[in-house]
Amino acid sequence: MIENIINNLKGQLTGELQNKYNLQPDTANKSVDLAKDNIMDEVKNRAASGNIGGLMDVFKGNKGASESSAVDGMIGKYVSDLTGRLGIPESIAKQVAPFAINFIMQKVSGKVSSGGVSQGDLLGGLMGVT
Repeated sequence: MIENIINNLKGQLTGELQNKYNLQPDTANKSVDLAKDNIMDEVKNRAASGNIGGLMDVFKGNKGASESSAVDGMIGKYVSDLTGRLGIPESIAKQVAPFAINFIMQKVSGKVSSGGVSQGDLLGGLMGVT
């Protein structure tokens, strides 16, 4: 479910990363894939440990992404992945990471709050259940 949402906004986010941060198209595209991977990994880890509530509050729009320790953790790991795996300078990665993660979280939250995605579908999709 979340992968479909991210795939649908990938072109828009890739364009934003190119325009705002002067990333090359291929690097911007790979950056969005890494963001998706980071979000999915964090959700799966939190769900496995039974600590999904705070993150679900963000997805449901009950809490802002900046208020979530889970989102902070995603951003930190994403900065590391951008620098280590894609060679993006740390100063740029520290700008790209919060922008991209928050962009995705807002879009997912918008889908849930508009009724486009039910909470059960979202949670099932996050856990890999279709």
